[in-house]
Amino acid sequence: MRRSLNAGTIPVIMTTARWLWQVYREFERNSIIALNVKCRPRLPISAVTLTVFIMINAAVGCNSIVEQPEISPERLAPRSSQSEWSPDPATARRFQTPRPELLASRLPPENNNSARRPNDLNSVIDLALRNNPQTRRAWEVARAAAANFGAARSSYYPQASVQAANGYQRIPFEVPANIGAVNQWQSEPLASVTYTLLDFGRRRSEAAAAEAQLIAANYSFNRKIQRVVFSTESAFYALDGAMAAVTAAQRNLALAQTDSEAVRQRMSLGLATQPELLLAEERVAQSRFDLANAHLMVHDAQADLAVAVGIDADSELHIQSLESLPIPESFSDAVKSLIDRTRRQRPDLAAKAAEQRAAESRVSLARAQFYPELDVSGVYGEDLWNFTFIRSRTVNTGQPQYAALITLQWDLFTGFRRHNDLRRAQADREAAKQDVRALDLDATAEVWRAYYEFKSSLSKCSYAQSLIASAQESYQANSETYRQGLTTIVELLTAERDLANARYILVRTKAEVLTAYAAVAYASGASQSP
Repeated sequence: MRRSLNAGTIPVIMTTARWLWQVYREFERNSIIALNVKCRPRLPISAVTLTVFIMINAAVGCNSIVEQPEISPERLAPRSSQSEWSPDPATARRFQTPRPELLASRLPPENNNSARRPNDLNSVIDLALRNNPQTRRAWEVARAAAANFGAARSSYYPQASVQAANGYQRIPFEVPANIGAVNQWQSEPLASVTYTLLDFGRRRSEAAAAEAQLIAANYSFNRKIQRVVFSTESAFYALDGAMAAVTAAQRNLALAQTDSEAVRQRMSLGLATQPELLLAEERVAQSRFDLANAHLMVHDAQADLAVAVGIDADSELHIQSLESLPIPESFSDAVKSLIDRTRRQRPDLAAKAAEQRAAESRVSLARAQFYPELDVSGVYGEDLWNFTFIRSRTVNTGQPQYAALITLQWDLFTGFRRHNDLRRAQADREAAKQDVRALDLDATAEVWRAYYEFKSSLSKCSYAQSLIASAQESYQANSETYRQGLTTIVELLTAERDLANARYILVRTKAEVLTAYAAVAYASGASQSP
C-alpha cells in the first residue's frame, strides 16, 4: 500500500505524539501504585520510540486507506466534464497498447516479396483470413460456445468431491463447581458422490439450449468470414480504382500540358491570344489538383485495405491493377432464385434459427422447474480425534461415518418466481421468432438491392466504354482542327475535359461493377462469387 504525507496528515501525527507523551508521563507517576512494588520502573526510551513509530505509521496508513478506491472511488474518475483524464504513469504502463510485434500485425514472411510481385485478390483474401482479428475473435467465441455445451452436459455424470476439516479446538463448558474443557486435535476426511436420477427434463433442456447456441456461434463464425472476405474485396477494388484514377489523372495532366504547349506555339506565331493561353494554363492547374486528389484517395484506400487484411497501414502491399481484372458477366439466375438460395445458405439466418431453438429449449427448462428433482448420494469418511477432558488422560480415537441417501427436492412455492421465469422464457422465444423474420426480410431486400445494383453497374460500365471511345475521337478531331485554326481553344478544352471525365467514369464504373458483383455473393451468403 502506497503511503504519503499530505497537509491533512501532519496535524494527526502531532496530536498523536502529544497524546503518547501524556500517557507516558501519567504512567511514570502512577507506576508504583499500579504495580505495588518499591522500585519505580522506567519505560525504556527505545520502547517509547517504537510506540511512537507504530502510531505514526498507523496514522499514515489510515490516511492512505481513505484514498483507496472502495472508500473514495471518485478520485479515480475524471475530475471534471471539461478536461481530459490523465492516468498516473503506473496505470499508463499497465494499460498501454501492445506493441505491433506482439500483435503480429506486420506482413508475414511469405508476403515480404509483395514489393516485387503484385498480389492478386485470392492471395489478399487468404492473407486477410489469417490476420484479421475479427475472424480470430469469432473463432474463439465459437470455441467458448463449444466448451459451454460440454459444461452443460456435466450434470449427466456423477459429481464427486473430497473435503477434510483438520485442526485444533478447545471447547469449554460448565460442570458442577468447576469449568470443564475439551482440548482436541481433529481430522475429518470425507468423500461424497451425488448423481441425479430424475429431473424431469432439466438436463436435457439445458444441454439442448447450449447446443443450439453452439450451432449459432458456428454459423456466426461463417458469416464473419464472409464479411471479412467482402470487406477485403471492397477495399481491394477501391484501391484498384484509386490507383487507376491516378493513372487517368496523369494522362489528363499530360493532355492538358500538350494543349497548353500547342497554344503557346500558336501564340508565338500570332495565331492565339493571351486569354487562350490563360485558359489552357487553368486547365493544367486543374489537372494537377485532380492528380493530387487522386494520390490522396490512394492513401485512404491503402489504409482501408490494411484494416480489412489486418496489417499495419504502413505495410507495403502491392496488388494487381484494375486493367488486368476482367469484368464479370451477368447472372444466369433470376433474382427470385437468388433469394431462395439466400434463405437456404446464408449463415446468419441459420444462426438466428438456432437462437430460436435455444429459446424454445429455455422454455422447456423453465417448465421443468415446476417438478421435483430426485438425487442419490453416498458419503464415507473418518472422524479422527486426539483429545483430553479435564486433566484426564489423552484419548486417541477414530470412527468411520458413512451414509447412502435418496434425496427428493421439490420447491412448492417460490414467490411466483418460476411463473415469471416461464413468462420471460416464452417472451424471449417469441422475440427470437421475430428476429428470424426481421433478418429474413433484411436479407431478401439486401439481395434484391445488390442484384439490381450489379445489373445497373454492368450497364453503366458498358456505356462508359462507349463514352470514352467517343470522347477520344472528339478530342482528336478538335485537337487537329485547332492546330489548323478551324476551332477555338474553348472547344478544344471542352473536348479535353470530356475525355478526362470519361476516363474517371470508366475507372469508377469498373470498380463499382466488381464491388457490386462481390456484394451479390455476400448478400446471398455464398462462399464464392455466384
